[in-house]
Amino acid sequence: MILDRLGTLLARFGTTLEGRRTAAEHARTWRRARVHVPEIVPDLIAHGGLFMGQAVTMEGGVPSPARMDPCQLAYEAGRRDLAVQLLAAAGLTTTDLNELMREQDYDL
Repeated sequence: MILDRLGTLLARFGTTLEGRRTAAEHARTWRRARVHVPEIVPDLIAHGGLFMGQAVTMEGGVPSPARMDPCQLAYEAGRRDLAVQLLAAAGLTTTDLNELMREQDYDL
């Protein structure tokens, strides 16, 4: 996962003058949200499934990738994509993400 803020915003809103203005306003909104509600970042990461591992099944004591429904895969990809777009708009950097991974509470 790469948080390319500019690329993400321009891909979503376009490179026209109006698209760039809309992208800038969208980014301002999410940066303000990140400042005023800091819990929004871990929530987006959790709900987007960004730290989820691949499902496995055990066969003879050996893990192997679980079979997945194509519709489920598409749903999860869309969910992750939206979370990444919003996190990029909020200005989350790779360093911020690494810090959050270190702070993650594994007793979920």
